[in-house]
Amino acid sequence: MHRMPLLTALILLCLIMAPTATAQNVPRAPSGPETQKCAALMRLNLEDVSGGPALITSARLVDVPASGLQQWPITAGGFGKMGTPITTNIHQYCDVMGYVAPQNKFELKLPLPDEWNQNFFFRACGGFCGYLESRLCNSGLARGYASATGDGGHESALGFDGIWAANAPELQEDFGWRSNHVVTLVTKFITTYYYGKPIRHSYMVGNSKGGQAVLMEAQRFPEDYDALLPSAPVYDYTAANTIAPAWFAQAVSDGHGGSVLNAAAARAIDKSVLQLCGAQDGVEEPFVADPPSCKWQPEMIACPSAESRPDCLNQKQVAAVKRLMSPVVNSKGQILYAFPYLPGTETQWAGWNYPGVAIPGYPPRFANMLLPRVWLRYFADAMKMEKGDALSFDFDHDPATLERSRRIYDATSFDLRAFKARGGKMLMWHGWADGAISAASSIAYYEGVMKFMGGREKTEDFFRLFLIPGVHHGGGGPGLTDFDALSALQNWVEKGEAPDKLIACRSADGVVEECRPIFPYPVLTRYSGKGDPKQADSFVPVEPSNH
Repeated sequence: MHRMPLLTALILLCLIMAPTATAQNVPRAPSGPETQKCAALMRLNLEDVSGGPALITSARLVDVPASGLQQWPITAGGFGKMGTPITTNIHQYCDVMGYVAPQNKFELKLPLPDEWNQNFFFRACGGFCGYLESRLCNSGLARGYASATGDGGHESALGFDGIWAANAPELQEDFGWRSNHVVTLVTKFITTYYYGKPIRHSYMVGNSKGGQAVLMEAQRFPEDYDALLPSAPVYDYTAANTIAPAWFAQAVSDGHGGSVLNAAAARAIDKSVLQLCGAQDGVEEPFVADPPSCKWQPEMIACPSAESRPDCLNQKQVAAVKRLMSPVVNSKGQILYAFPYLPGTETQWAGWNYPGVAIPGYPPRFANMLLPRVWLRYFADAMKMEKGDALSFDFDHDPATLERSRRIYDATSFDLRAFKARGGKMLMWHGWADGAISAASSIAYYEGVMKFMGGREKTEDFFRLFLIPGVHHGGGGPGLTDFDALSALQNWVEKGEAPDKLIACRSADGVVEECRPIFPYPVLTRYSGKGDPKQADSFVPVEPSNH
């Protein structure tokens, strides 16, 4: 080497040493039969399986950290006490990744056979999907489920990126209804192959767009799942991304791309709302327990004439809030979207009705201004449209142009007969303080199902709705954010124990401050007048007719 030019010698030396350095720096995977069994899934041929063709791109055994499993932080409600990490008795799992044609990526986490509860768990992605988020599996994996998730059939930026849908009708169909179905079929096949025994029960959960996906499964593919847990479902997906946000954006527009509302206005509204409606259930609280019965109006805190102060609303703000809290109508007064903002949701108006600060994983946004433009240009038609935005939306003309969109993305059918006939159970929940999708929309869907299925009794035997006070879109908020809807659903399916109530609590710094029962809609929760109002057993159920 001493006769070679110096640069050539250095390159040759690097090539010789590279394998040795790599072997020293990369930790070895744990050896043993489970490692080999997991890795062998790479050879599993999925070209002809139902839902396929599909391909496994990686399979490796993973150790669970002693600290537990990471929680997906953006929407964490319904799985028990919020926070991360999740404690678990699972020690290792086989982490499987792959895709189903054309590009429906999935991740499947398989506990070791002696730690598997013999159930399957799927958690659908939210927003406009486009990401494969490993942590979405962990709320099921921690309990021993074989747990899967998918990316909705495309890759995109987190949040409301719609560029991927331009001129891509097949990807639109996957995102709208197909992706979760085919990924379910393939990941369930892998699960039964790995364990060599059948799945006992299959569960699917999802929030927001994920909630739409859960309802889509019940309506289109009722044989896929035994138990469904949709939360804050955006089932009327087309209207919720066009008609509703356009109405709200036009309500708050300052004429320069911004909003007449801001954080100070929202705080003033919240203070006034709580003064009027903060004790509806018989106890003073920092949330509204029954928003539909709260008769708050923005005029109650209107500023004196021509004044503008942070503790009151100016004339433009009063007009904006009145429209936010009114149904969407056309020039003839016909209702196009019946679910306006409710009192108590103002704690989550940031990012929806005025620009919000960045939160982990999301850029700052003004969603109601953004959504109609993205949807009309990239999702509504097979080919990209050149025009369309929130401020130019025509409520007399534009809704009629959305029929194709409704066919692909909307999960509005009330016909759940097939799902019920096979013994399926569904528990749906929605936060009363949801500032993205009104909880009233879930009430409307539930009442539509009750009417179609033949009444309350024939619906409650397989489908129940719970409305959680003070909870935002999928989790968080000033209210009762800690509750375990998944365990309630599991007990219903596996023990025959219908969920007559959920116990929802509020914690601060890891300490439980108060709890109360939440009864299935339409039953209300009221303080009995006896006992500690911070204890759940001090509250009783009240039928609306007796209220």
